[in-house]
Amino acid sequence: MITLIGDKDSKRTGYFLKAAGKQGVPVRFISWEKIFKGFNYRVLEGAAVKIDPPSYKITELGMMQESLLIYQNILKDMALCRCTFLNTPEAILNVLDKRAAKKELEKHMLPVTRMVSENVNSASQLIGIMRDKREYSVFIKPVNYSGAAGVAAFRLNPASGRMKLYTSCRLDKGKLYNTKKLHVLENNTDIINIIDSLAGMGGVHKMPGLIAEKWYPKDSFNGKSYDLRVVYQYGRVSYIVVRQSDGPVTNLHLNNQAMDFKELMLPENIVSGIEEICSKAVAVFKGLNMAGIDIMLDKGSRKPRIIEINGQGDLIYQDIFSDNKIYSEQVEMLSGKA
Repeated sequence: MITLIGDKDSKRTGYFLKAAGKQGVPVRFISWEKIFKGFNYRVLEGAAVKIDPPSYKITELGMMQESLLIYQNILKDMALCRCTFLNTPEAILNVLDKRAAKKELEKHMLPVTRMVSENVNSASQLIGIMRDKREYSVFIKPVNYSGAAGVAAFRLNPASGRMKLYTSCRLDKGKLYNTKKLHVLENNTDIINIIDSLAGMGGVHKMPGLIAEKWYPKDSFNGKSYDLRVVYQYGRVSYIVVRQSDGPVTNLHLNNQAMDFKELMLPENIVSGIEEICSKAVAVFKGLNMAGIDIMLDKGSRKPRIIEINGQGDLIYQDIFSDNKIYSEQVEMLSGKA
C-alpha cells in the first residue's frame, strides 16, 4: 500500500488518487491538517510514502516564513522513519534551500544561473554588489520559497540610477504580501522599500534570507520569452511544459501561458542536452527520485541552464487534465508495478 501525505482538497491529492484507482492500487491518505495537530510517525514504518507540500492560504510573507519553519521541522522528524520514500525528507529539504542546492550543482560543474550575491541584506548592499560586479540585472529570491513567492526581477541603470522591479509582492502597512499578479515598479523609493522588506524578513524570522542571481536573456518563441519546467523522475524525463511570458517571471500561476514543448521544434542535440543536465542534477541529491527542474535556454546559443530544482514540483495541469502520466508513473514505482 502507498501512503500519501497531502491536503485533502488539492489537485495533487485528487489526481494521484485517480492514478492509483485506475491501477487498482490502494492508498492510505494522511492529511497535513492531521499531522500539524500532532502525529505518530511510527505508523509510516515500512510504507511506500509520497510527501506532497502543504497548501497555504496565507499570503503575508512573514507568516509564510513561520509556517515554512514548522514544515521543515516536520520533514526532519519524518526523516527518522524507515520508509521507501518517493523523495526522502532530507532530499526535499536539500533542494528547498536554493542557496545550498545551487552551490551543489555548481560543485558538480552543472550549468546554472549564477549567484551574484549569496546573502542580500539590504537594497543598498545589493546595489553596491551589482555595481562592483557590473551586473545590472538580477533575480532576487528568498532562499526557501517556491512558486514565485517573494521573487523579484530587478534592473538598475548604472548611469542614471533609475530602477525597475518586477514582482508578485505587494507592500502594505509595512507587511509584504504575495499576490497572483506580477507588478511592475519604477519608483526608486518603492523598489528600495520592497527589497529592504524582503531582505529584512530573514533576520526577523531566523530564516536564511535572500540570494541574487544573474538575469540571463532567455530564448524566445513567437515574440515571448520562455523557460521550461521539466519533471524528471526515476531516471527519465516524464513531462516538459513550456512557460511563456511577456515579462521576466514565467511562473504559470501569474497568468503566464503554457505551451506544448513539441511546438518549439528544438533540435535533437538541445533536447538531449536538457535531458542530460536534468539527469545529472537529480543524481547530485541522494534520495531524490523526482524533481521539477526549471531550465532556461540562453538567448542565441540555446545553451540549457538550471534555474532551480524543486523536490515537489510535479503538479503540471497540462498533464493531470490529459494522460495524468506523472502520477501514474509514481504509482507504478511506489507500488512495485514498474
